[in-house]
Parts: sequence; C-alpha cells; structure tokens
Amino acid sequence: MFSQKREITYNLHFNNSEKSSLITIKEENKMLFLEYKLIDSISSDLNKDKKYNRILRKIEKLSFKAENLKLIENHLYQLNVIKEKYIFYKSDSILVPISENEIFYNDFNNLFNTHVDILKNKKKTRIVLDSQRSIQTILKSNDDIKIIPMMSPDEKSHPLLISFLKNSLNLYREQKQNNFLSKEYIYNY
Repeated sequence: MFSQKREITYNLHFNNSEKSSLITIKEENKMLFLEYKLIDSISSDLNKDKKYNRILRKIEKLSFKAENLKLIENHLYQLNVIKEKYIFYKSDSILVPISENEIFYNDFNNLFNTHVDILKNKKKTRIVLDSQRSIQTILKSNDDIKIIPMMSPDEKSHPLLISFLKNSLNLYREQKQNNFLSKEYIYNY
C-alpha cells in the first residue's frame, strides 16, 4: 500500500480576487505530507506562454456539452501545470504520521476508493446561483489522475471532498496555531 504514489490537491479559486490557494496532501513513507500554498503573485509572462495560450484557444472552441467535459477537464489540468511555473507562493507545511491519525488517513484512502461519479455528486441536480468560489480537486494515484471540478461547493453538494478539505485545514490549525490560513484565501473552510 505504501509503494503507491498518491496525492490529493485542492485548488481553491475565488472569482474577482487574486487570492487563491493550493493544498496538497501526499502519502510518503508512513506519513502524510500536507503543503499549504497561498498565491502571492502571478508573473505576467504567463500570458506570453505559447502552449498556455494554445490550450486556452482549444477550450474556447469547445462547447460545454457532456461529451466534451472530460477533454475540457484535461485541458484545464494542463493549464494548471503550465500556470504553476509562473505562480509565486507563500507556503507552509506539516507532516502527519499515519499511525497517529488513522481516521484522517482512512478518509484519504476513502477518496481514492470512492467512484468519481459519487465524488462529483452527479446524481443530484444542483443549480448554482453564486459561482464566486470554485475548487478543482485532483486525485493522483501512480499514473491515474481524476479531476473533480466543483462550483460553490459545500458539505451538502460534495460531502466527502469538503469534509476532507476542512479536516486538512484543521490539522494545520491545530499544529501551527497561526493566522497563515486566512479566510481571504480559504473562504470559510
């Protein structure tokens, strides 16, 4: 089980704000490494990146129909990979021994063992009036990548993912007891 390379990344974005954050939970040698990154700035060179602009044009040409969603998700993932080269962060991290926090580790495992349609909450029809917040969750296990976009998510719309996000933030708050994770970056999570 520990030979797998598994990680979960939450990319929190708030429209009309440059305040965004990235939270990554990686499994490493009987530990979970949690890294919290708050966007400090984005280089203007991003807009000059040819590959980035080419992918943006591809997305613009696609209609948001069900048959295109997987392709759009993949393009968005590629955009985020490119964007990472141009983002400057303030960051902090914690290590969580699995033996000392088995409940958190079980929740980590459950996300990988839950079908992606359940994580995306495809069964429930939901109308979003406030799309000011979006979270893209990426689950990586070896070479398998699952991307779960969420608009204005909460514990009712995406219970497993939001509960795990909140627990990840609370672990940091318990260990560090500082104001690094301010609401302007993480909303009310």
